[in-house]
Amino acid sequence: MVRSTIAVVLAGISATASADELKWTHFGVRPLAMGNAYVAVADDYNALFYNPAGLARLKDWDGELLNPSIEVSANTVQFLKDAQKLVAGSAGSVTAVLDLLESNTGKTQHFALDLSPHLVFPGWGFGLGIDLSTTLAFHRDISADVDFGPSIIAPLAFATNLLENRLSIGLTLKAVARGGVNREFSINDIDVFTSKDESTNNGDSTTPEKKVEISDFFEGGIGFGTDFGILFTPVKLMEPTLGISITDVGGTSYEEFDIGGEALGAPAARLPSVNTGVSLVPFQGDNTFLRASVDAHAINQPIHYSKKWNLGLEWGYGSIIKVQTGLHQGELSAGFDFNVLFFSCRFATYTEQLGAIAGQDDDLSDRRYILQIKFLI
Repeated sequence: MVRSTIAVVLAGISATASADELKWTHFGVRPLAMGNAYVAVADDYNALFYNPAGLARLKDWDGELLNPSIEVSANTVQFLKDAQKLVAGSAGSVTAVLDLLESNTGKTQHFALDLSPHLVFPGWGFGLGIDLSTTLAFHRDISADVDFGPSIIAPLAFATNLLENRLSIGLTLKAVARGGVNREFSINDIDVFTSKDESTNNGDSTTPEKKVEISDFFEGGIGFGTDFGILFTPVKLMEPTLGISITDVGGTSYEEFDIGGEALGAPAARLPSVNTGVSLVPFQGDNTFLRASVDAHAINQPIHYSKKWNLGLEWGYGSIIKVQTGLHQGELSAGFDFNVLFFSCRFATYTEQLGAIAGQDDDLSDRRYILQIKFLI
């Protein structure tokens, strides 16, 4: 009975969708709210991840130590509501559980906890982008592609201005780390979770094999890479700015972790990503401004163009409040950034397209909500 139940659950848990996320850096809340069109904006600590050249244009220092964020998809919120009703109404019967899984077949589930402590100054800065996320999808076939676990990006960036501050260039040296599980589980792998035997033998009683452990499926590694960025603003009127960033120049490989004398498998290398964008400030008053931007991400990678293009729009009143909207991979994004003294609140909603082509399947359009709070510094 236990084995059958686990088989049903594994049949429903799959993260094939996560493999199709175009995630080339640690994404920030404010950039996501404005469609993630940020390469030519890069005017706060997010420059550490998107375009280090932006650090040269900072006017003051900024530091945040504790700024956790929580991210959840609309599908996951609905799933939790349905599960709560199931427990309250039917005491979790097998039939009710199967009905719940059936109603969520093909829908992606996403949950993440993030942290981005940092300290930036005009011309340089450092920080951490810590992401612990899981993206799952329910399927009918008895298999599961699972990809979950923590990832970390730790950049140390430097930037300078040239040509009377019209040209800014930046360079990032970074450490990256990743761990977790990234593999396809078939029904044959269920024995890993259910068998009590210490060995298997392929039917040959004289040649026992080492029992497969759950730890055999884990991978983990650390690597070191480089990012490069440029911002060019030819004239001051409306500040038209061209931004170019290259993340993981030449590719960033992971060296596998060694735990207890046994090496974990190394994660796949981070591919280089060439990203470009243009921003414009059509209106700027004493305390307010309006900014527009457009980006193309990972233009060197063989990914459908519908997932690369992003548009952003932001209105701001001083440093107190900024309101954003945009188009991220063809879907509406929106959010705000509120700052008062030692308190900040950032919110964004956007849709991640998990299919090979944006909009190809409604079940692969994952609407997400992310909230970040910062206290003190």
